[in-house]
Amino acid sequence: MDPTLQKNIIFLVRLSIITVGLLAGYLALYYVVPYFFQVLLRVPVFFIPFFLAFILAWLIEPLVRSFQKRFRVSRGTSVLFSLTVLWGSIALFFFVLLSRLVRELMQLYRTFTQTSNTINQTLLALSTNLSNFCDQLSIPPKIIESLRLYMGSVLIKVQFLIQESLNAVFNFFGVLPEVVIIFFIATLATFFFSRDRELIGRLLFNWMAPGWRIKVRGLIREVGGALVGFIRAQAILVSMTAVLSGVGLIILKVNYALSLGLLTGLLDLLPLVGPGLLLVPWSLWLLATGNLSLGCGLLVLYAIIVLVRQMLEPKIVADSLGLHPLAVLIGLYVGLQAGGIVGMFLGPLLLVLLQSLQRAGMIPHIPKNWEIR
Repeated sequence: MDPTLQKNIIFLVRLSIITVGLLAGYLALYYVVPYFFQVLLRVPVFFIPFFLAFILAWLIEPLVRSFQKRFRVSRGTSVLFSLTVLWGSIALFFFVLLSRLVRELMQLYRTFTQTSNTINQTLLALSTNLSNFCDQLSIPPKIIESLRLYMGSVLIKVQFLIQESLNAVFNFFGVLPEVVIIFFIATLATFFFSRDRELIGRLLFNWMAPGWRIKVRGLIREVGGALVGFIRAQAILVSMTAVLSGVGLIILKVNYALSLGLLTGLLDLLPLVGPGLLLVPWSLWLLATGNLSLGCGLLVLYAIIVLVRQMLEPKIVADSLGLHPLAVLIGLYVGLQAGGIVGMFLGPLLLVLLQSLQRAGMIPHIPKNWEIR
């Protein structure tokens, strides 16, 4: 073959390889990589039942050991008894509350629908009165038109908010079958996690060096205990808010006190807004419509809830996580400034992780000659 022709063929082959490589890189960058990250972000969602199972297995471990020791049964039987007691207690709790709760929710839904119509009529009347008032004061037409447009936009936003709230209720009932499936799988996984706890532990630690096994075991024990403590602390705070709200609403003679109290407790899981997302707009609406006693009562109730939570939250979280209350406050504030709402949860957990790493020997302690005397 002619050397020049051979050289040109080699050049064309190399150019083709480079072109194909660049094209493949372009396609990967704009199509494959975004899809990969979407799948990667959804991976935790796929493991939600097993994450719940791990937490449940950790929570029922004291009960499992108690059944084993008292009745001298196998670990599998003890786990089965523990799960039966756990879900039986939850089922009994919901059975006791379910009849009244469902009745209140149905009545609350009808009342909410009627109230939405009242809100629309009130806003329309307010817009008409404002227009008549502006006409009497001889306000320029442009300003009147701007006010009308503003009131119209407010009315549209209120209608949209009400419709979205109703849609959220229906969507919640729509995902109930999926939630039931998740909890069913989580229950089965909990049984196997708890029954074969030692076997799973051996499989996970056999590939580690002996020195690291002790450290990792200690780290898992510390982090797991802290995670359970954090869940316990949040459960205590939510229950406290729900009880305070329910009792306060009963004292104020508000209908649907049970449902609204539970809703207020669940809203307590939302940092910054919390129960105020329900109580503040509700009280302002009552004050605007002339129901001063109930409106002021709701504001006082909200102030009591906030005050009690702010006083007890650092202590409860600190006791559950094994941290000093000042450290919890620092973690909450720094987490809020750094990561917003999510950061408020991650701040104390990061402190717990650092503490667990130090206790497990993965972070060296401060040398004695560095200590402040």
